Amino acid sequence: MSGPNLHNALLRPPIIQILRAAGFHATRPSVLDTLADLTARYMMILASSVASHAANAHPNDPVPELEDIYQALQDVGALRPQLREWEEDWQGEEDMRGLENFLGWFTGPANREIRRVAGFLPSEGDMIDAESVEKEDFLTALKKKHSKTGEESRYAGTVLGKNAEEHPIVIEGGVSSIQEWSHQVRSRAPYVADSDSSGVSSAPSNLSDADSMEV
Repeated sequence: MSGPNLHNALLRPPIIQILRAAGFHATRPSVLDTLADLTARYMMILASSVASHAANAHPNDPVPELEDIYQALQDVGALRPQLREWEEDWQGEEDMRGLENFLGWFTGPANREIRRVAGFLPSEGDMIDAESVEKEDFLTALKKKHSKTGEESRYAGTVLGKNAEEHPIVIEGGVSSIQEWSHQVRSRAPYVADSDSSGVSSAPSNLSDADSMEV
């Protein structure tokens, strides 16, 4: 499965859960694919905006900070209503309405219903263990279901697991590594440059002598 197809497949369950929490009980596959594509594009725009703000604010250490994320959320319109900076300076106070509404959505009933549908919160009448109120998300449960050993090593080096350790690539039947092959190619470069690249050999010296030619 290619990268875009895998990412869209991973986006479908959360989108379905959000639609279910909003009161929708059915949808067409084409509508679901469209929503997944729009969600992926929105997340890419948000991530690109965060990276741009981090590179502009602290180029020596372009690791995103909270302020970079805050500005990116403003760029994509997630914090509304929000006054502009010159309007805040004119009024002499910072406008916190957009941030307060955004935080209120996280702690409000809409997000709580999404978490309940997704399995993170118990439904009414469910028997739960007091020691494990939080449930596993669908991706963690799916990985454990398809892993016979239950270890993360199977997904190491993929988008579903941790980054794999880098190791040199060995070429069988030739040089020991790509670095050595590259060194050999560079060492032969002067010889190739000095050779005649036209591919036409020079004529023998006896043919170039007009006096020795017979008519």
